[in-house]
Amino acid sequence: MVKKFDAVKMMRDIRNKLHEEYKKHPRQKNKDLEQIREKYKHLLKKNQAV
Repeated sequence: MVKKFDAVKMMRDIRNKLHEEYKKHPRQKNKDLEQIREKYKHLLKKNQAV
């Protein structure tokens, strides 16, 4: 059976691309993580109240 879409391969490719990017620019990882935290902080506050 031939897969039309391989999610594992896609995730591996994304992870490898990010790894290479962060290896070139180490501070970018922290900047990206901070932006993600800011974007989803409202969800974190809701889950902590439980």
